[in-house]
Amino acid sequence: MKQQLRPAWLYLLFAAIAMVAMTSMARAQPNVAKMVVPFPAGGVTDQVARIMAEHMGRQLGQVIIIDNRPGAGSRLGVEAVIKAPGDGTTLLFTNSSYSILPVVDPKISFDPAKALAPVSMAATYGLQIVTKKDIPANTLADFIAYAKKNPGKLSYGSAGMGSGAHFAGEYFKSLTGTFLVHIPYRSTAGALNDVAGGQLDMAFDASAKPLVDAGHVKLLAVTSRQRDPRFPGTPTATEAGVKSFVLESWVGLLAPATTPQPVLEKLNKAAAAALADPAVQKRFAELGLRPEGGSSARFADAIRDDLVLYRGIAKESKLQFE
Repeated sequence: MKQQLRPAWLYLLFAAIAMVAMTSMARAQPNVAKMVVPFPAGGVTDQVARIMAEHMGRQLGQVIIIDNRPGAGSRLGVEAVIKAPGDGTTLLFTNSSYSILPVVDPKISFDPAKALAPVSMAATYGLQIVTKKDIPANTLADFIAYAKKNPGKLSYGSAGMGSGAHFAGEYFKSLTGTFLVHIPYRSTAGALNDVAGGQLDMAFDASAKPLVDAGHVKLLAVTSRQRDPRFPGTPTATEAGVKSFVLESWVGLLAPATTPQPVLEKLNKAAAAALADPAVQKRFAELGLRPEGGSSARFADAIRDDLVLYRGIAKESKLQFE
């Protein structure tokens, strides 16, 4: 009995059918994406990332998990996403420190303006300028006058060399002609606690509200363009007389540079829908955040503008980083 040989095209057809079936099965599996946060859990950036992950996940029909990867000033998490496949399953949720990285570490091998694809800015926020209670100043103008009378005798704290608060302090000094001593801490909490305890004179921070509400520190001004709705009676730094002192941090979503444009647009639309949700807006207001959104191009401009700003501050203040 002769064995009948099937033509080669028939085997190719069977293989194609099997491939389609496997793809369909894969699509039927839970769709999981990962949002890398290059900071420890609990901070403002982490909190916003979790809010966005939950609401964007609903829009996309995905489960978006948070992957906290702190270390090396956020560089570890950033580099992990740079190396990830551009298929929309690995994203980065970070803040303005992303733009500062090459300023504080000249050995950084990537350009923040090109290394990742901006998806959407989520929100912006300013810093609170706070002092210890017994400082003989109740306004920012009073503090500046007092600092000028006591050059080198007052200190401000930050979360470390090259942190956002460090740049804020140096920018403030440059604009006001004051000489304040920088005291680096391991965290912003450490600096705030010492301001509340009277060991530190001043701090620039986004999370001082509990201490302000409790009366443990004085709130002199905020660094945002507009007044913080949580402190309606507190002026912006520009209103208080330091005309150019506007510093706002952003939090936002980026993807690997190889991510196709249609995927980026889909993610941007999901972010926009999340930011339009009243529940998200309520949570942002509680955190002192102003929802932003907008196009990926607008976000890219913000990243480039920050890079120029912080390089300028470092140059003007003659900051040296090893």
